[in-house]
This record gives sequence, structure tokens and C-alpha cells, in this order.
Amino acid sequence: MVIGFLVNPIAGMGGSVGLKGTDGDLYFEAVRRGAKPVAPNKAIRFLRRLIEVNFNEEILSASGIMGCKYLEEVGYSNYECINVPRHRGLTSSEDTKEAVREFLKRRVDLIVFIGGDGTAKDIYDVTNGKVPILGVPSGVKMYSGCFAASPEAAAQLLKLYVEGAVSTDVTEIADADEEAILRGIPKVRVYGYTLSLRHEYLTVPSKDFSSSGSPEEKFEVAEYFINEYLRDNELYFLGPGSTVKAITDILGLSKTLLGVDALYNRKIVAFDLGESEILELINNYGNAYIVITVIGRQGYIFGRGNQQFTPRVVRSIGGKDRIYVIATRSKMRSIKYLIIDTGDPKLDEDLSGYWRVIVGFNEEKIVKVVPACCIEKFI
Repeated sequence: MVIGFLVNPIAGMGGSVGLKGTDGDLYFEAVRRGAKPVAPNKAIRFLRRLIEVNFNEEILSASGIMGCKYLEEVGYSNYECINVPRHRGLTSSEDTKEAVREFLKRRVDLIVFIGGDGTAKDIYDVTNGKVPILGVPSGVKMYSGCFAASPEAAAQLLKLYVEGAVSTDVTEIADADEEAILRGIPKVRVYGYTLSLRHEYLTVPSKDFSSSGSPEEKFEVAEYFINEYLRDNELYFLGPGSTVKAITDILGLSKTLLGVDALYNRKIVAFDLGESEILELINNYGNAYIVITVIGRQGYIFGRGNQQFTPRVVRSIGGKDRIYVIATRSKMRSIKYLIIDTGDPKLDEDLSGYWRVIVGFNEEKIVKVVPACCIEKFI
């Protein structure tokens, strides 16, 4: 087999600083806010695991920071570089598309990419779903169904694929509906369909495109949280999502739908925070808690759309006893376990175990939480 490999080096940079992506001018805003690249580390993790599992198929890669740089760094021997991008500056979606066009000319059997939904869309625009693709998650949001659970899972999956132990299936390329989001509706739409690899736990399905629960269910969960766990003189960081937003709706407050806001004494004291602002508030207020929800059908509690909660933030909070997970019964019905992917595999393993999830009024469910980096060891 010949595997096409490319990296979107700026994918996911906006997450830790509170941006919803890095497309277009958002990249420059992410840099202004102090964001650092995350995709290169994901690429290194993926390639190192490939070597560990004795993968030695030929890899055709984009040059420099779009692929070959990392193959050289880890010492992978069986690869060839193509002359894309043809410059040394900031890469673009057109560079991604040009690389994919070169891959198709060389008849690669599968394309592996480091990126998020935006990168998946760029690849799909060229392949039109005719060549299998596999995403190594590195975006701010990964709602599409073509992603492995982690860089390590992607490497294991690729090894199984070349051995004939894993087959392909059709899955969705998803895209956030920006117009709906501006109206306060967290809606995701299907952009297209592509072939991808499918495995029981090494891959994750696309985000649930149906309702995450009725308004009544969300208000029930929120009301119970307010009555049972919301205390005065304590700081709460409210994560993204309509279920968490139901808390502020009941309190008569505004909330950033896809951002992280800070709540203190039943008032919002800061909106749409990034990592540095969260750490500053923890330092100023002392005791703090995180309130998050679950990505429908995928089961992620960290690592999908809430990368503001970085490893530094989670450690500063003080452990899982200070993290509340809330989700409707409808959302939890199809989820067997929850996944944590902070970007720090050691932290993710430390946080694994059984967690309480608030699913209704006076109703909590014990659910297993597993680290994305080594999910197969914990299921």
C-alpha cells in the first residue's frame, strides 16, 4: 500500500485561546492571543506509534511542515516527499487540496491527515469521497465521522487496515452551521460522505446530528445542578453547549453558546475565556469548578470544542472532584463510555475511571471515563 500523509500545521491552534477554529484571519487572531501549534505534536505522536507497531508501508507526504518534517524527525525510513507546499510561508487550504491532487495522481490507497473538520472538508472537495481518509484529531471541533479517537489509535488502526483486519465504511463529513450558531442554535450539518476506516473503539462516530435532548430535559438537568451543586462564593467555569447554557437560562443570564464563561454568585463575571484568562481567574478567586457536557454519540467530555480547558487548567482546578459533567438522558442513552482527550496522555490516564454524570433532576449516572490515547486498555 501507499499511504498519503499530510498535516495542517495550524489546525486546532484557536482552541486554547477561545476561538472556534483557525480558518482565514482567525489564525492571526489566535497568534495574537498567544496560541501555539498543536498539530505538530499530534503528528509526532501518530508517527512514533506507527514505528512502535512495526508499520513500514510506503508513505507519500507533503513537504516540510505539512508532513515530511515529522517523518524525518521520528526516523521513519520508507517515505517520499512531494513538492507541496511550493513555498515556506503560512500554509493554506489550497496547499492541502494541491497535496491531495498529487496523492490521487500517484494513486495512494488511503489518505491520513492531521487536522479537524475544515481539513476534512478540503480533502473531500478533491477526493469526492472516492479514496478512504483517516483523520488524526487536531482541530477545535471534530464532528465528522472520519476521525480516530487519538493519534495513537490512528496508528493502530492503520496497521490493522494494511493487515486486512479493518475495513472501510461510509461516514459523514460534517460542518458547523455558522448561521444557526449565530442564532443560538448549536447545529451541525452534513457536508458530504466519504469512505473511512471503522472500528468499534479506535474510531469515533460523527457527532449526533439530531437533538441532544428536549429543552425540558436540559432544564431538568440544569435545575438539579443549580439546586444541588451551585454554591455562593465559588467560581464555576461553564463550558460550551446548550445543556450547560440551560443553567444560565434558568438564572436569567446570558451565556456564550460555544465558549467558556465564568459564573460567580449567580452572575457571569467573564465571557468567552481562553486558557490564560481561566488561569488568571483561578488565581484571583481560589476555589473553582468546571461544568461540561458530553458530545452527542461521540462521548467526549474534553478535547472536542472545549480545548480552553487545557491540561494546565484541569490540573489547576484540582482533579475530577471539581469537574461536573451534565447531559440529558437522551444523549447518554447511546453512549457506553466517555472519552477524555486533554492533549496530555498522562493526565488523561490519571483522570480515567468512573465519573458521576447528572442526567436528570435528582438523577445521576455512573459512567466509565477512558483516555483517548490508549482507549483499548481501559474498555
